[in-house]
Amino acid sequence: MMEIRFIGRHYEIPESLKKRAERKIAKLKKWLGDIQHVEIILSQEKYRHTAEVMVKGGIFEFRAKETTDEMLSSLNRAFDIIEKQIKKEKEKRRAKKKSSPPQPSSPVPQGPRVLQSNAYSSKPLTLEEAIAEMEERGEDLLVYRNSNTHRVNVIYRKGNDYYLVEPDF
Repeated sequence: MMEIRFIGRHYEIPESLKKRAERKIAKLKKWLGDIQHVEIILSQEKYRHTAEVMVKGGIFEFRAKETTDEMLSSLNRAFDIIEKQIKKEKEKRRAKKKSSPPQPSSPVPQGPRVLQSNAYSSKPLTLEEAIAEMEERGEDLLVYRNSNTHRVNVIYRKGNDYYLVEPDF
């Protein structure tokens, strides 16, 4: 849930300015997605009107501060600066993606990788219980003892399908 906080320092914030800021924030939300907190500080000292905007999310934080002789102008310019920062950050990410080294066409042969997993159940289970246990754990593989046959079984998921391995030993 996004929190918007308006702070007025020596300045009473009119409702029209709050509405304008909320429209600008909605525009930023289209570009950024998950905005968690927005803080807008509006202050006035003599003829100087200052707008400071801070936009925070999970992995980003953008700040802008602008001073002009009119509050609406200061607020608009601060949001323009934030928009430029967002565009610049997105361009950096695109450039970084493009500049990643190309994958070799024929992979260099390597030995098999051995992955270790603790996906096993110590109590006997039915097939349905094993699937439920696997789903609950968020695993794609489970080793368990079948409660009907008392043998060790392995169940694994590939896509939306489940595969059961019942060894003969």
